[in-house]
Amino acid sequence: MELGKEQKIEQLEKVLQSRTLQNSENLKAFLRFVVEKTLADEDVQLKEYTIATEVFGRRSDYDPRIDSVVRVQAGRLRTKLQEYYTVEGKNDQIVIDLPKGHYHPVFNCPHAESGQQTPRTGASTDDGVASNGHPMPTAEGQPTSEVASTGPRPKLAMFLMGGLIIVLSVFVGLLYSSNRELQRQARTVDPSLNTEDFKAVWSQFVDDPESPLLVLSNPTLFRFLNDADPASLARRALQITPEQTRSLLDAPEFKGQYSGGDSPRLIPSLGMYTGMGEAVGVYRLTDLMRSSNKTVQLRQSRHVNAADLKYRNVILLGSIYVNEWSRRLPTVENFVHTFSATIENRDPLPGEERTYKPQFNEQTGQMAIDYALITVKPNVSGEHAVMTLSGIFSEGTEGAAEFVTTRNHLTVLGQRLRQLGGQNAPPKYYQALLKVEVENGTPTTISLLSLRALPETGK
Repeated sequence: MELGKEQKIEQLEKVLQSRTLQNSENLKAFLRFVVEKTLADEDVQLKEYTIATEVFGRRSDYDPRIDSVVRVQAGRLRTKLQEYYTVEGKNDQIVIDLPKGHYHPVFNCPHAESGQQTPRTGASTDDGVASNGHPMPTAEGQPTSEVASTGPRPKLAMFLMGGLIIVLSVFVGLLYSSNRELQRQARTVDPSLNTEDFKAVWSQFVDDPESPLLVLSNPTLFRFLNDADPASLARRALQITPEQTRSLLDAPEFKGQYSGGDSPRLIPSLGMYTGMGEAVGVYRLTDLMRSSNKTVQLRQSRHVNAADLKYRNVILLGSIYVNEWSRRLPTVENFVHTFSATIENRDPLPGEERTYKPQFNEQTGQMAIDYALITVKPNVSGEHAVMTLSGIFSEGTEGAAEFVTTRNHLTVLGQRLRQLGGQNAPPKYYQALLKVEVENGTPTTISLLSLRALPETGK
């Protein structure tokens, strides 16, 4: 049966609107993209890189060897399609399939091929009588009632039922086998993550059976006081001038937050926001862990307790200005954040500076260079590790997260760690100082300036 383009589009929309894909926006976007490209004869664009950048929003430096988002989502989509056609779409005349090994959808008409749509010449009742009251003729021209009287119908029915049970058993077995294969593929770790460089940075986090705790920063920000705020907050509000108000309203982030009035005031906004760099860092880290067949538990800084940092591996996003636990842990570092918005080098080596200070564009005030630290040290019990990714500002934190999650930067850091270890294994605990060049609020070039090993005792 030759299918037209309209029929394929109609089936696509039917699948996209199904309950099976109701809460799977990424999978719906994936399926729509591959089908529309196929129908437009643009199959050449159905490559992993193109799908990653156009469907899943990956950046232009996307590397499928370290980020398996397309392969993972393709496996999920195949499972969802199988689920749809087993339940909701079991009577659909058109089946959309995404065969393994590529991203080109295939349209099939299994019912038409099996002859299930062959029209009948008349309707009958359960006892073989036609709707006009006469017996239905058999192939030999005899009424069905006469045929029934000449053969053991119960035995025939039992025989057919037995055959149906066998067919269903085979079908269930095939579904079980297919599901096991999908689960096996989901458990397969991206081969590019088994390199020595990757292990030098991440082995103690991905090899631990317990999922790491990812701690998101809670910076103190201010927002306009509004009529819905209680009196207790109004008493803490800060009065600002109309000129200061106009200056704030020029920023797009403040538009719509202030309804006017003669006395605009600001109040602290605690526990509601985090930095953009930290948010991007969460995305990069969770994606890396998923590629390693790991999950993370995300928690904001103000909800973390001492037991969390004692009994599990922890990743802290943000410096001492925004992440409470970045400054509460015991310190043995060579590089430390100061409350003067600098990074202090306590023991400079030749060619290193004693203080690293961010740089800004004098005309626009936008950041041009930030500095960041990657610190991995033992936790309070000494049995697990704490990794801190902390820029002086949010842009530096984003740069640090990018450095430990992208293949080219991981290669640099892993090789330097293995060199630092010499004949021994790479150090488990260390500090890396990064220079992060920033353009329009986005890290561009990230350079490793210094790498120091830390003692394993934490003392």
